[in-house]
Amino acid sequence: MESTKMSRRSFLAAMGAAGALSVAGVGISGQSHKALAADADFAAPATGHGQPLEASVDPKTGDVSINEDVIVRYSACLGCYSSCGNRLKLSRDGGTLYSVGGNPYNPSCANPYLPFEAPLEDAYRSMSYANGYGNSTRGTSCGRGQATQDGYGQPDRITMPLKRAGARGEGKWKPISWDQLIKEVTEGGKLFADIGEDQEIEGFLSIHDTETPLNPDEPTLGPKSNQFVLLGGRGDGRTTFGGRFANCFGSINQYGHAST
Repeated sequence: MESTKMSRRSFLAAMGAAGALSVAGVGISGQSHKALAADADFAAPATGHGQPLEASVDPKTGDVSINEDVIVRYSACLGCYSSCGNRLKLSRDGGTLYSVGGNPYNPSCANPYLPFEAPLEDAYRSMSYANGYGNSTRGTSCGRGQATQDGYGQPDRITMPLKRAGARGEGKWKPISWDQLIKEVTEGGKLFADIGEDQEIEGFLSIHDTETPLNPDEPTLGPKSNQFVLLGGRGDGRTTFGGRFANCFGSINQYGHAST
């Protein structure tokens, strides 16, 4: 009785043929991706080029040549609470983030790490094997740190102020300028009159009052300026900045909820 399934004999014959191709150096793994894609219903991606070099280091002298079309910025990662250093490679116009890597100046990224006073040329040398620098750890970051690039490129990433353009909870927003944001938050007013709301909203100016009691019947509530509440995320400098602002404003109500 003839079967539509592959027989044991056919299977062994096919495996033998595949093995012969592999031994001859033309097995499946050795085939061109274009050849494999020829029988598929999609086109193989065109071969592209890598990132532009940010600098080159002479392997004998250690001399550094900088590519002026690339900017490198050393910063800190906010991927977790370790706050390791990171190193961002950008285009000169700032429109492209090429890569995110470790910071050779940060002890969480490199061992031995570079002293803070070391010139940036030494950072390039430390990431090469030029002129005796081969023993340095070049500066690394974990997968979460490298995911900074994914966060930067997210299509839903908010890059400008958004103002509510519908009823609360409706999920409608519109972009506004930073100047408009500062003006409305500072001066207040009927900020949503354009969508039919008549509520008068107090701005920073109207509650910046450290003399008038917030509630005369409850003096422990303090002055009216305590109506300002700053609810921030994790630290990394923002807590210090926010605390200074709140103190200068005259409010004791500054809190953090320990999250990015």
